[in-house]
Amino acid sequence: MSLFSDLKALLIPKEIVFRKVIKEGEDVYTFLFDACEPLKWKAGQHGAFVVKHTKIKKGTRPFSIASSPLENEIMISMKIGKQPSDYKKALLEMNIGMKMILRGPMGGFHIDPTKATCFIAGGIGITPFRSMIKDIVMREKDFKGKINLLYINRTGKFLYENELKTFIKDDHIQIDFFTDNEELTKSLKEIAINNKDIKYYLAGPKLMNDSIKSILLGQSVNKKNIRVDTFLGY
Repeated sequence: MSLFSDLKALLIPKEIVFRKVIKEGEDVYTFLFDACEPLKWKAGQHGAFVVKHTKIKKGTRPFSIASSPLENEIMISMKIGKQPSDYKKALLEMNIGMKMILRGPMGGFHIDPTKATCFIAGGIGITPFRSMIKDIVMREKDFKGKINLLYINRTGKFLYENELKTFIKDDHIQIDFFTDNEELTKSLKEIAINNKDIKYYLAGPKLMNDSIKSILLGQSVNKKNIRVDTFLGY
């Protein structure tokens, strides 16, 4: 049923309106959109975003939605370097009020609110976790589990860092920042040893995801309890 819902969401286009862009750092940007019609999704899901205002060869890209459904806005963040793709150039050239097409949201990267869960984010992979944690904070009375977020970026620059630190005040949420792989691995093993039934969610570069998955399996974590962020429709 979930797959059917995802395919239906993928096939039905929705218009969204560009509101503003925020430069988060040297090469990271956040884009905010308003939905033209009410839009439902689960925190952590992604969408396929289609450029309308100009013609380019690859006009569709998937992005995790970084906002909670309760925020009534669509937020995506991405790295944009000095030589951006045609797609990212098109986003930077958008004017307020221009429209894009969103296909989705979709995907199974969302949590059971009754379970203890560990998020492992690498770099820009923090985006779906920002959505989920913000949603937990906004739905505090409905959340019965516990969240551990392990966020690594070797540059020491963490997207949404100031906001994430405010979430730590919530009794359900613990967040740790890392710049060193060994420290991350140490913390991850401690969690795995003391929490046999915890669910693990991974979002980051493929090499990081593969490495973390290998560590968890080495700690006798059931493969069914490990979920890696993947995009449908890309």
